[in-house]
Order: sequence, then structure tokens, then C-alpha cells
Amino acid sequence: MPPSKNKQETRLQELIVAAKGINVQVRAEKLLREAGYRAHSGRCRIKDQHLILIDRDAPISEQIEFLAGELAGLQQPEAPSEPNND
Repeated sequence: MPPSKNKQETRLQELIVAAKGINVQVRAEKLLREAGYRAHSGRCRIKDQHLILIDRDAPISEQIEFLAGELAGLQQPEAPSEPNND
């Protein structure tokens, strides 16, 4: 049985609060669509501020899955770069 809508909304809000805790802004936007392409949720960085845009028309389960994945990717430590021995 899928989780209730209230539980899903609560989970989404918890993820948004977690994002704010690591200085990531999350916005749910109506992403416009035109003939020939379909906009979808995504992440960008403006100057030093991370921004995650969530398609508010997407099912809440997809919003949760997307946001959780993006936050997990942001919280992983960056791999050390290989020394350049030219």
C-alpha cells in the first residue's frame, strides 16, 4: 500500500528543511512546457548558492525521490583530485 498523501507531504517538507540546513534553496515551480521539449526538475548553482527547482506538477513521490537524490549527491564529500604529474 503506498504511503498516504499526508505522509508524503510531510516527508517532502522534511527534505526541504534538510536542504535549508545545508544552505540549499528549494523551490517548487510550474515548469513550462513547449512543443518539442519537456522541462523537468533540476539543480543549478548561482554564484555560491545551490538551487533546486522541483516541478510542482510532478507526482509528490517523484518530487521526494528527486529531492532526496539531489541532497544525497550534495552531501557526499568530493573525491580528491588526481595529482597532475606532467
